[in-house]
Amino acid sequence: MLRSVIFSAVTGLTLATVGVAQNLPTNFVADTLISSGLQAGHDFSFLPDGRVLIANRGGLVQVWAGSGNPASVGSVATVETGSERGLLSIEADPSFATNGYFYVWWSSTSDGFMHLDRFTCTGQLSNPTSTNLSFSMASRRVIINSAPDSAFNHNGGACRFGPDNMLYLSIGDDANSCSAQSLTSKRGCLLRMDVSGLASTPSGSEPSYSSIDPGNNPNSASTNWSQLVIAYGLRNPFRMEIDQVTGNCYIGDVGLSQSEEYSEYVVNSGNYPLVNFGWPWREGFGGGGSCSGGSPGGFVNPIAAVTSGSWNSVIGGPRYRNQGGAFDFGSNYEGDAFYMDYFSGELRRVTYNGSTWSAAPAVPGQASAINWANSMVATVSMRQGPDGAIYYLQHSGTYASNGGSFKRIRPLGPTNSVAVISGSAQIGPAGEAYSQPLIARVFDTAGQPLPFGTINFTATGGHALSTTNPVTADANGFAQTSVTASALAAGAFTVTGSTPGSQTNAVFNMFSRKLTATGITTSTTLLILSSINQTQAVPAQIPYIVFMSFPGSPTVPTPIGPICTDPSYALTLVIEDGVGAFGGLSMSGSGSVGTPSKTWIYSGIPNWLMAGQQMRFQAVGFDPVSGWFRTNCELEQF
Repeated sequence: MLRSVIFSAVTGLTLATVGVAQNLPTNFVADTLISSGLQAGHDFSFLPDGRVLIANRGGLVQVWAGSGNPASVGSVATVETGSERGLLSIEADPSFATNGYFYVWWSSTSDGFMHLDRFTCTGQLSNPTSTNLSFSMASRRVIINSAPDSAFNHNGGACRFGPDNMLYLSIGDDANSCSAQSLTSKRGCLLRMDVSGLASTPSGSEPSYSSIDPGNNPNSASTNWSQLVIAYGLRNPFRMEIDQVTGNCYIGDVGLSQSEEYSEYVVNSGNYPLVNFGWPWREGFGGGGSCSGGSPGGFVNPIAAVTSGSWNSVIGGPRYRNQGGAFDFGSNYEGDAFYMDYFSGELRRVTYNGSTWSAAPAVPGQASAINWANSMVATVSMRQGPDGAIYYLQHSGTYASNGGSFKRIRPLGPTNSVAVISGSAQIGPAGEAYSQPLIARVFDTAGQPLPFGTINFTATGGHALSTTNPVTADANGFAQTSVTASALAAGAFTVTGSTPGSQTNAVFNMFSRKLTATGITTSTTLLILSSINQTQAVPAQIPYIVFMSFPGSPTVPTPIGPICTDPSYALTLVIEDGVGAFGGLSMSGSGSVGTPSKTWIYSGIPNWLMAGQQMRFQAVGFDPVSGWFRTNCELEQF
C-alpha cells in the first residue's frame, strides 16, 4: 500500500494505534457498528438483503446481520499475511440470494501468485437477520491464479461488480514498475470479466480468458490476458469502487514519492476504452520514472492527486449516489466522490461540474478547508451502503493483524431510540443484586416499537450486568437486564441502553448504598464509619441504627434482607440508635441521624479490643419515603 518500501518497513514497526473520534461536518455522525470480533478486517461487501460479508486479513470470512458481533462463515486456507499480503478483497455475486457465490482476491503461501477465487455459501442465502451462512474450501472455483506475487507489496486490489454485472479486479504492479506498461504482464492493471457463465462446480484450474471475456472489452479480439484488460499503468490500485449509475471506476492508486492518485475510468455510452494511467512514466499530474523505449503518451490524468507528505496510501472510495435510503446525504452530495489516506486518516471530497473535477466546497463543521473529515487513521475499505450511508472498515492500528471496527457515516436525522420502561431510581446495598430488572424498549425512526431490535446495556462504575451485548428485544421491542452493585463502589451510577446509531438512549439512574469502616491500628484509636446514602425525603433526615459484631455473629433474615450483625448475638454491639429501639444512644457523640449520609468518628477505643479481629459493621435506617432499609455488611480486619 505504501509509497515506498522503506516507509512501509518503518511504519509497520511503529504500528500506530487508532483511538480518536472522527471529526465530521455538522449534522453528520459516525456510528460504530462492530467494535469487537474482527480479526483485522480488510474488505467488506453488502449482500443483496443488506447483510455484510467481511474478509479478515488472515483468511476468516464473517457475516454481520445488522447487530452484535460478526459470525464466522468459514476461512480461506493458506493465506499469506506478511507485510501487505492477506485476504485483500471480497465481493458478493449480484445473484447471491440464489447461487451463494462470493469472490475473494488473496495472497497464498502455497505458490508465488495472487488468486481470484469464487466460493459458494450454503445456509440462509436470503434472510437479512440470519448469520447462518457457511462455505468450505471444497467449493473453491479458481478464476485467476497466474498473476505474479513476487514482492510483499503492491498486491492490489479490489474485486467489484459493476452495474453491467461484470466483475472488475484491480491488480498492483508487484513492485515491478515497468511491467505496469505491459498488457500481458498481469500486473498494474484493471480487469473486466464475465463470470456468469462459469460452471457451478468447483475447479482448481484457471478458465480460458476467452470464456470470461465479456466480448466488448477494448482487446476482446485478442486471445490472451490482454482481452481482459481495460486499463493499465497502475502502481498499486489497492481500493477501487464502481459507480452503479454510470459504471465508471474510481481508483485509489498508491504513489511512490510524488503523489497519491485518485483516478476515474470512464465508460462512454457502453463503450469500454483502453486507458493508460501512466505509471511509471507519470505519477499524479507530474513526471515519474522511465522504462526502456520512449514514453507512449496519451496518459489519463487522475481526478485528484495529493502531494502532501502526510498522505502515503490512498484509499479509493465511492462516487456518492442518493438512493432514497434512510441515510441519504442529500442533493448537495449527488455525484460527488470520496477518497482518503490510510495513514493520515484524512477524507476528501471532489465534485464534477459536467466537464471537470475539483475539490468540493467546504461545508459547515468539516475538519478543514480541504478535509471533509479526519481522524480516520487505518481505514482500509470504504463503500456506500444501500441505505445511503458510507460504511468503512478500520484497523485497530496501521498494519494491524487483529481487532478493528466497522463503522458508518450518516447524516443526523430520525434514528432508532431506546426508552426506560421500569427499574430506574433503585437504591440498594453495595455488593448485592437489585430487586427489579431494568426494562427498556427500542423504537424505530417512526417512533414505533422495533420487534427484535438490539440494545446494548452498559454500566458506569464497575457495576455488573446479567446480560452480554447485544440484547435482542422481544416482538414488542422490550429488552431487560439485571444489575449487581459493585462491593467496592458507592453512590450514584447509571446504566445506559442504546441501539446502533441511536441518539436517544435509555438512562437508568441507580444508587449503591454503602457503609465503610476505617479500622483501628497500632498507631491510632480512631474508628471511622461512613454511610453513603440517598433519599427522596425532604428534609433528608434519616435515622440510623448501627451494629458492630465480633466474629461469630450469625446472619439473620429480615423483611428488608439479611443482616450479618445479629442484635441477639452476645458480641454484637449497638453503637448508634437513631430510632430509640436501643435507648437512643450514640457512642460517637455526633448523633445517629444522617442528611442522608452520615460519618461517625469513635475515639478512645482501646487498640487491643479489636486487634486481630475481623469485625462486621452494618446499618439499618428508616427512609420517610421508602421505609426501612439496610446497608451492605462491611467487613474490616483489624
